[in-house]
Amino acid sequence: MSIIEALILGAIQGITEFLPISSSGHLILGQKLFGFDKLDQYILFDLICHIGTLLPICLLFSDQLKKVISKKVILGTLPLFPLLLVLSPIKSLYSDPKYLGFFFLLTALLLLMGKRVRARRATGAFDTVIIGTFQAFAILPGVSRSGATISSAKTLGWSNEEAVRFSFLLAIPAILGGMVVESLTLIRTPQPLLEPTVYAAGFFSSMIVGFGALSLLVQLVKKEKLHYFVWYCLILGAYTLWTFRS
Repeated sequence: MSIIEALILGAIQGITEFLPISSSGHLILGQKLFGFDKLDQYILFDLICHIGTLLPICLLFSDQLKKVISKKVILGTLPLFPLLLVLSPIKSLYSDPKYLGFFFLLTALLLLMGKRVRARRATGAFDTVIIGTFQAFAILPGVSRSGATISSAKTLGWSNEEAVRFSFLLAIPAILGGMVVESLTLIRTPQPLLEPTVYAAGFFSSMIVGFGALSLLVQLVKKEKLHYFVWYCLILGAYTLWTFRS
């Protein structure tokens, strides 16, 4: 991987981690288009890029970080734990690009749901568990975590501000948990290292672009413009299905 490729992939991570278009799906797609066949050899690079995108959340939501350990965030995170039992087979099955198109289309459907469907505001802890369950869908490459959580919260009657805030407070334990799983994978299966400058390029690119993408998402949700990404995911899903058809 060259520094230019690292900068591009880091920027892709920074944009897609926050905008509702799936970071995992775009990274797989980007790596494939660059000709990287053995994607499991880039786990450390992906991990460093995830650290880069975690920093914008921590800085922009610093005054609310204490809520990360609140009851709502804990309940919203619980649906992720059963996935640990099936994480490896799911990732090995669906990391194949030929499936990505279907999951990009699923993201489009989730975003459309958030725009069109409104239910009575759920009460108690039940709504946070539902939002956490939708977050669990993002284990599938091509399904956007932010798109799933924000859309499900809005469907449940949450305001735009509540939906964005809870989505990214919920993201912190999810990203940290993913980093732990990836770190354990690295310990079990050591990989050849890339040049330090490549890792640095990916880190700073994902962090800087991530700041802009997160700020943009907050503004788009406030202005009820999230549905624009429905068309993007539809077009990308169709393109991916056509490009990687078997």
